[in-house]
Amino acid sequence: MENREYKKVITYVKERIAGGELHSGDKLPTERELADILSVGRYSIREAIRIMDALGMIESRQGSGNYLVTNIEKNLTESMELMLLIKEIDYSQISKLRRAIELYAYGCALKQLSDSQLEELAEITESMKQNTGREKALLDKRFHDTIIAGSKNTLIISIMDSLSNVCSSLIEKVVTGSAPELQRIFMETHENMLKGLMTGDLLLGMQAINLHYDLIDAAVSGLSNSKIDTVNNDYCNL
Repeated sequence: MENREYKKVITYVKERIAGGELHSGDKLPTERELADILSVGRYSIREAIRIMDALGMIESRQGSGNYLVTNIEKNLTESMELMLLIKEIDYSQISKLRRAIELYAYGCALKQLSDSQLEELAEITESMKQNTGREKALLDKRFHDTIIAGSKNTLIISIMDSLSNVCSSLIEKVVTGSAPELQRIFMETHENMLKGLMTGDLLLGMQAINLHYDLIDAAVSGLSNSKIDTVNNDYCNL
């Protein structure tokens, strides 16, 4: 029966959270304390800790113990990476979800971003023009993370972080390895997203986001530059 008793440990932790006895950042009882409280073996304790760590419920800190965290993106990232490996989902589906989330977050950010966040976005945009390679890809991530943070929705932020983690290497290749014309248009989408936020122009910002994702999708699909130009012209004519 011991191999099932790990559930008692997880249930105990959940009940203490529900009862307000444990909060994010709090240290869990030691393995010995849990074993004494619940009358279960140390193997079951360790199995429960392993599972809670995989779920993003706790964080193990060497020499210190186990702490309650809310790292749901860890579990989401690993789940989606597995789904990609077994071909249950593909990058096209992930891209569609990322696009939908960012469009929503942009609408929220338009109303809620502070002046300091807008200044940060302007600085990131200028830095992107001056950088290439991995540094430019990191700046691109910071730009979009700031917009997502504008939603002030913890779940949306965590989900988008997971989606970005899954696509990180792919996005970096698109940002750093695309043809000069694609790079130019790609940069313009960031400038128009920023302009929309600064002027309150929701339509401009959303058109820029849609073009941004169309360009990524086109690059991932291996479409020609002429097709990318067609995508760009479609949005210019809206």
